[in-house]
Amino acid sequence: MKMRIALLACFLAGCALTTRGGETPSPAPAPAPAQEADNQAPALPPLDDAGDVDASPVRPPITGDCDMEDLQHYVGQPRVNVPRNAMPETYRVVGPDTPVTMDYRPDRLTIRVDENDIVESMACG
Repeated sequence: MKMRIALLACFLAGCALTTRGGETPSPAPAPAPAQEADNQAPALPPLDDAGDVDASPVRPPITGDCDMEDLQHYVGQPRVNVPRNAMPETYRVVGPDTPVTMDYRPDRLTIRVDENDIVESMACG
């Protein structure tokens, strides 16, 4: 009996949310964002002078010695398009489910391919 009363209460509570036409009320629309005069975007702050990068602690990314820069145009192509004579002596092909070691070898080219054997990236390591 208590279960029927609880179900009836839930049913009646749901009915209370409907309007006369049987439609549920829609939430109030979100207020429009404030716009600048003449519908223009707000002005950006002026840029500061560029500093000397050589004096900063920022270092260039590690690329290694595997000549991967010369092979980047093969990214997005099938792996078989990469000529063997263009690759370094040490390389590996890593697929989506290929187990790999985490050691970093700057002379080794790592070619990452997707499940269709399309080159996703080439990097030293």
